[in-house]
Amino acid sequence: MSRLEKIAAMLRERKLDAVMLTDGDNLVYATAMPGIEGAAVITADSEGWLFTDSRYIEDATARVTPLGYHVVMPETAYPECIENIVRNKGVKLMGFEDRALTYDSYQKYLGALSCALKPVGDAFELLREVKEQSEVDCIEKAQRIAEKALDELYGLIKPGVTEIEMAGELEYRMRRHGSQGVSFSTIFVSGPKSALPHGVPGDRVVQKGDFVVIDFGATYNGYGSDMTRTVAVGEASDEMRRVYQVVLEAQKRGIEAFEVGALGKDVHNAAAAVIERAGYGEYFGHGLGHSLGLRIHESPSASRRSEAHFKTGNIVTMEPGIYLPGKFGVRIEDMLYLSPSGKVNLTNMPKELLIL
Repeated sequence: MSRLEKIAAMLRERKLDAVMLTDGDNLVYATAMPGIEGAAVITADSEGWLFTDSRYIEDATARVTPLGYHVVMPETAYPECIENIVRNKGVKLMGFEDRALTYDSYQKYLGALSCALKPVGDAFELLREVKEQSEVDCIEKAQRIAEKALDELYGLIKPGVTEIEMAGELEYRMRRHGSQGVSFSTIFVSGPKSALPHGVPGDRVVQKGDFVVIDFGATYNGYGSDMTRTVAVGEASDEMRRVYQVVLEAQKRGIEAFEVGALGKDVHNAAAAVIERAGYGEYFGHGLGHSLGLRIHESPSASRRSEAHFKTGNIVTMEPGIYLPGKFGVRIEDMLYLSPSGKVNLTNMPKELLIL
């Protein structure tokens, strides 16, 4: 089933005649064209239109027309273009992205369209939870790029370098290996700053005896990767080694619990229980993991309140951590994929404690 047909089937299930998509990830998902801007309409009988401007029309015509879309560079505003489809196709009920469309834009479409509008809610989030093989391939490609870059960076991390310098080196090396950008703002934090789960790289100088937390991702064809490694510089204290091993064991338990049919909260709790038993429960405050794709945070998730049941096709990160304020933090993150033939770890980098 093509992506256009999948969306049409969702529309029929929700008793919608059509859906309109504006700038954003769902437009990219529907057209399989990263970076596209414009608007699209898809009907319940699997017909699609993509409206875009002169910046994209040539590329979009070549790439999106074979997917079954009419690709048009309109002379009027998008609401008027969509109204033409409403009239010509007899659309009575049009879905819209209530989680993405601004109120101002909604008012413009409401005034221009002669059909009723209905929010689609989580419809596209649910479609995007189950990754097609082509999507998995892109995420894997991004991950291989990220791993090459990190492997090179390890040779540069030493006392005297700054966090921001190393973050820049990592991003440069991902670009060199084919990344189209970063999947989120690179985290490279050291020493006491490693206890900040989403710390921002700054001018702190890396010192001997520091833990360094590196959380980053590359992108390929619009899809991102996500990985975290924690390394020691020069030496590691007994406490650092002990905490590292607890986090590593917690990740192992989370990975073991991640399977088709498992509840998100149960997978989280499998990892959290290891940290709790070791006496560090209060220092693990975030969820164990999240899905990713065109966005770095997608559903489903593995968190303490997640009621999601994992399905074949889900990709979820496993990233437990312990963060000791004023001292150091440790996080280890892999991406796990529930493939049709079984569970696959998409991350190939070693996880044993590395002392640089």
